[in-house]
Amino acid sequence: MLFCLFLFSCKKDNVLGPDVNLLIKEDAVQAKVAVVTNFSAGTNNGQAFQHEWKLDGKVVSTIFNYNFIAAKAGTYVLAYKGYNEAGEFTHNYTITVPVPVVGITPTSSKYISRILDYLPAPGQFVNETLGKPEQAQKLIGSTTNLISLGGFGGYIIFGFDHSVVNNTGNDLAIYGNPSGAPYHFSEPGVVMVSQDSNGNGLADDEWYELAGSEYSKATTIKNYEITYTNPKAFANVSWKDNQGNSGEVKVNNFHKHNFYPEFAANQETITFKGTLLPPSTGKAGSIVISSPFDWGYTDSYSTGDDYKTNLYNSFDLSWAVDKNGNKVDLKTIDFVKVYTGQNADAGSLGEISTEVKGAVDLGIK
Repeated sequence: MLFCLFLFSCKKDNVLGPDVNLLIKEDAVQAKVAVVTNFSAGTNNGQAFQHEWKLDGKVVSTIFNYNFIAAKAGTYVLAYKGYNEAGEFTHNYTITVPVPVVGITPTSSKYISRILDYLPAPGQFVNETLGKPEQAQKLIGSTTNLISLGGFGGYIIFGFDHSVVNNTGNDLAIYGNPSGAPYHFSEPGVVMVSQDSNGNGLADDEWYELAGSEYSKATTIKNYEITYTNPKAFANVSWKDNQGNSGEVKVNNFHKHNFYPEFAANQETITFKGTLLPPSTGKAGSIVISSPFDWGYTDSYSTGDDYKTNLYNSFDLSWAVDKNGNKVDLKTIDFVKVYTGQNADAGSLGEISTEVKGAVDLGIK
């Protein structure tokens, strides 16, 4: 028995700790979305040991290698540990996966190249020429067509044939049809932007609002929600919001049809969410007006924007904020969303509904 214990003790004393040979030895690693980066660990002295790989704290492999593939852009921490009864070896990697960028080429267009989604809220032009999906497609390559977004929350999502770069100053122009003094009529639209972080060409990544002049004011309501109910006839469209209010989008005799978007996926009710801007309707004598905001909204006759010749509002990607209101440093963006920002009625002129005629990348001349 003593002899056996002696042999076991000698064997244990001869075990060496892991002498690890890493395939990638650097601490900082650059990777790409949807592209495999192979990490592996071998031995320098032939001594066996066990392996553990943790990605952001979660065990992802217990063999000698791990194939890292990122579903979207971001920063990841990969921790490796090689260990046996004699000791352990550790190494941490910081993996940076940049946002995929579609570069500008000599054939790149400054105009919209894709309409990814169009869903208007109820409105007088919905279900007729200015409020149909086929009309939205006409914004591609043009700034002279027109699409109506209906009441609050109605939106359009579009993209370009390249990533729009955040340069110094304004980066994006969105065309509308507001009128100026003395009879202002603006229908302000909120603008949001997104990056194709997962590289799939779809607008399914995080959205950031371009915070305009009203963003931080007490009269602006964040996280607003409104639900419209389909009347299934030429009748007022009822709505309820998450502020305890209710009302109607009123029909008029100039547009005798259902104001609810009949091509919407849900034919019973439809809910929109976003930032609610305060109403700005009023009268100049007997004329109904809708005053513009200072800056940062489309279809709004804003000071300093090019509404004398080109009828567009300009936007700086540096205005971007996340859902908590924190500023976000976006080097590029791939998708733009515009939605009607007010829940307001202009009497005989109908509901306030943002119109869009097109958009251009100001970085391309």
